[in-house]
Amino acid sequence: MLTAKGEDIDRIVGLEVGADDYLGKPFNPRELLARINAVLRRRPATEAPGSPSSGQGSASFGPFSFDMGARILRRGDEELTLTTGEFAMLKALVRHPGTAAVARKAGATGTRARFEPFDRSLDVQVSRLRKLIETDATAPRYIQTVWGIGYVFVPDGNE
Repeated sequence: MLTAKGEDIDRIVGLEVGADDYLGKPFNPRELLARINAVLRRRPATEAPGSPSSGQGSASFGPFSFDMGARILRRGDEELTLTTGEFAMLKALVRHPGTAAVARKAGATGTRARFEPFDRSLDVQVSRLRKLIETDATAPRYIQTVWGIGYVFVPDGNE
């Protein structure tokens, strides 16, 4: 919070209601910058959406094994080629099974871009992924549509 109220009780109440930090006016701009940098240092490091995952990261579903560290999708012994967008989308879905990980309202979790409600590029990416991993792309088992929300990854193929 950046506020003109600088009394102790105001600071306490501000922090109790959910502020991460509290800075009263007048303030030194360098102090504000130092506080912002301190908050940013506490964030976990983010990896680029299309980049291989650091550390352990693999999943198996149906006949597929997906190694996020090596950026490899296999169907049995066959290695399938993924574009950067397909890899980022599949990684976002696999990391959050059973939840609408790729949602229109919030944007695509862990992918390169945010999607507007009427943006068809999200649907195109999912369609390409479905053609790659689904037996019947018109009746998907693994990447299912949640109407009005987005897409959910169901590893065991259940509804």
